[in-house]
Formats: sequence, structure tokens, C-alpha cells
Amino acid sequence: MANLVVAGACNLKCVYCFAGDHMRALKDSAAPAFIALEAFEARLDFLDRSGIDEIRLIGGEPTLHPHFPELIRRARRRGKHIVVFSHGLLSARALACLEALSPDECTVLVNTNATRFPDGPKEEEQTRRRATLRRLGPRALLGFTIYRTDFRLDFLLPLVIETGCRKSIRLGLAQPCLSGSNVHLHPKQYPVVGRKIAAFARRAAGAGVKLEFDCGFVRCMFSETDLAALREAGTDLGWRCNPILDVDLSGQALHCFPLADKLQAPLTDSVDAASLRTALIAQAQPYRLAGIYKECSTCPFKAGGECMGGCLAGTLRRFRPATIRVVVSADTLVTAGHASSVALAG
Repeated sequence: MANLVVAGACNLKCVYCFAGDHMRALKDSAAPAFIALEAFEARLDFLDRSGIDEIRLIGGEPTLHPHFPELIRRARRRGKHIVVFSHGLLSARALACLEALSPDECTVLVNTNATRFPDGPKEEEQTRRRATLRRLGPRALLGFTIYRTDFRLDFLLPLVIETGCRKSIRLGLAQPCLSGSNVHLHPKQYPVVGRKIAAFARRAAGAGVKLEFDCGFVRCMFSETDLAALREAGTDLGWRCNPILDVDLSGQALHCFPLADKLQAPLTDSVDAASLRTALIAQAQPYRLAGIYKECSTCPFKAGGECMGGCLAGTLRRFRPATIRVVVSADTLVTAGHASSVALAG
């Protein structure tokens, strides 16, 4: 499995986006914002020699590529199943291109809370997204990124039924960029999130809808009762943090966007996905002793490989030097270096 970046631009501005740092660096470098067709052919060669029959297009927003239909045509010519990670606010041209493919040839993972507004999607965005989903029908898979504890998921169930998309919902946790510049969940908030997900899984199962977990979830964010409910609901559980491989526009294979500047390996004309993944796993290994909680170091589930200990970017931020400002009086400020970035006022 590998994700191919084909667009370094996006027309939304999600506050939780963990690709933001990487995209800003691309913009500052004045490098092209979209993959060239020749480079795309080289990426297809890479998938072929890796034995990968699926092409996963990411960005930015991949459908913004000026030659998006041509990318799809070339991928289908190689017999690739198309997977597009999108915000769902598609141009007529991109939508027509995807609509022309059968559900067996194409999956469009639509992030249902992607938006240009800091407080969440507006009705105009959701109306347009619903129209897209109706046209995509069974080609579409709904996704939702959780970045605050007061999230609501119940609107997703009628959306699945109304639009005829796949009866599955992919949940993601907002993970931090290493800079911490994006809005993301703190691990202390995970148990609250876990309880709400388990309760929703029961309701989703009643509607015939199954939940899937993206990377970064941890086992201990759920009680044993919640885990039992999730299993009974048929949830696709996973406590993963592995390099899928995000191949960026410059030809670097990244462990993931949050760790883009720390863990990467060059894509050459001879390497395959397995060798790149092995290289990135080796680079990450020194950081794997810990996890997002101090208890991860002695957790039997982590020691046994069942749980990876949460997002590695979150783990690295635990040990990232930062400055804490402690206000001890109205006119006294004490500043000290510490491995936390929490500001305390007293």
C-alpha cells in the first residue's frame, strides 16, 4: 500500500490538517504544486514493481490537479483500482470522471467534516457534498476526522442511507504536526472520545453501518465494555502507526505527513514499496520504545505488538523541548524549559 501525492494545493483550510506544514514548505520552495505526467508514470512504474494493484491519490486535494482525468485514465490503463482521498467538493469535471468508473474500479474516501471555516462545515458546503455523494453512490466511503471532544456523528447515518454510499464509516483522530501548528486531540482526551465512538458504533450497527479505524487509535482509550460493544458492532479495530508510505511531489517516501521532515527515504528507479517501508521502520525504531502515554513503555499490549502506542508524532511531541510560562503573580513571570508545551497560570 502506498499513497501518492498528486496535488500540493487545497481549496479548503481544515484547522486539524496534519499536512499543513508540508504543504506550506512546498509553497515556500516555489516547487510545482501538481505532479507532472512523466513523474506520475514513474509512480505507476513504482506500484507495478511493488506488486501493488491499487493507486491511492492524496494531496492537498487530488481532484484539483489540472489533468486529473488523465491521471485516472493512465492509472486505469495499468489496471489499478482507484482510491481518491477527497473533501468531496468536486468540480464537475472531476466528478464526471469518477462517476464514469464502476464501484469495482473506484473508491472515493470523502472527509465529511472538511471545511474552510474554523468552527466546522457550513450548510452550503454540506449541501454540495451531499449532492456529490448522491452521484458517487456506492463508489463513496464516508470519513470523519475527530479533532475535538464535542463532535457529533449521528448525521452520518442518514447520509449513508440517503446517498447510497457504502455502509461503512472511516473514523480518524486528528494527529499533531511536529510543530503542533494544527488543532489536534490531546491523548488525555482519548477516553472521552472512545466512549462516544463506542456508543455510536451500537447505533451504526443498528442501521447496518460498520465503523473502520484509521491510524493512531490506542487500545486503552476504550474500556473493556466499550471494546466488547465495538466488536459486537463489527468495528474494524486497529491500533496502528505504521508507514503506509506517502510519496510526495519531490519523490521522497514519507513515513507519514506529521513526520515528513523527520522520517523519509528517496524513491529511486529501483526501490519498491517493501524496501522503502523497511527503511522507514528502521528509522522509526529508536522512537518506538515510548508511546503517547508514559504507561505505554510498560504496557503488555504494546510490548506484544498488539498496540503501537498511538501516533508517533504525538509520542515525539511528548519529549519535544518547549517553553512553559508560569504566571506566579501579576508582575512576575518564570520561564523554564520542559518536555511539555502546557501553559500554566496561577
